[in-house]
Amino acid sequence: MAYLSRCQIARKIPELSSNILEFMGSGSVSISRNNFMATSIRAYASIPALTKNIPRLSLQRVEQYSKKFSGSLIVSANQIRASSTSGDHVRLWQIERIVSAAFIVLLPACVLLNNAIVDVAFSILTVMHAHWGLEAIIIDYARPAVVGPILPKVLFASLYLLSIATLAGLMALVYNGPGVGGSIRKMWSIGKE
Repeated sequence: MAYLSRCQIARKIPELSSNILEFMGSGSVSISRNNFMATSIRAYASIPALTKNIPRLSLQRVEQYSKKFSGSLIVSANQIRASSTSGDHVRLWQIERIVSAAFIVLLPACVLLNNAIVDVAFSILTVMHAHWGLEAIIIDYARPAVVGPILPKVLFASLYLLSIATLAGLMALVYNGPGVGGSIRKMWSIGKE
């Protein structure tokens, strides 16, 4: 229901903005709050009756008022998708949730059992979980449109190197040292001696 309300309000924004532009264009800099609120409430109340023609009318009004601006105003009725449209993202999301839920069992098992197989499984899943999280951060915040085409490639390469180095270090700890669980137990016992 809230989503529907947001969509309906968003459809009326061009009409509300045109009302604001009319107020400002008429020479009155101070906008009467009562007039604006009454216009907003009327616009919100009449949304279901007007939804058929709003996209066409909104674009016409924006084009009409864009002539008042000195620069060019580009209006697009299409939604621009910033992420990829290919790939099985639902399956990846499900696998990420399964990996996250597996930590509930694997972390205590890793500490209690002191088993190489459990340590290897915990190490692999930890690196996968961290890699996916950092990859999502890079995809969200280091987009080529924002930071340029080179920095995302450098960040992805460094992420893969970091993931490989982390997995190699954890495997060395499992096979040549006390293991991941043994290391956690040793860290907990530091202040007890």
